[in-house]
Amino acid sequence: MIYIVASQTMDYLIETNFLNVKEVSAFLKLSALTVYKYISEKKIKAIHFGGRYLIEKSSLNKFIEQQENK
Repeated sequence: MIYIVASQTMDYLIETNFLNVKEVSAFLKLSALTVYKYISEKKIKAIHFGGRYLIEKSSLNKFIEQQENK
């Protein structure tokens, strides 16, 4: 995810290494409820920040690798 922030004095690019539940569910083709379930079961590592969960891309990659090895 890339955010472009523009103001009168400067333009800059912020790239984030985090995804929200909606983005993860779309990527994995799962429901958001399933992603929340995986977070609560600690299958997907997430941080709770500002009233929502954020999943680091590296944590998502680890989860996918673990699923492939089953």
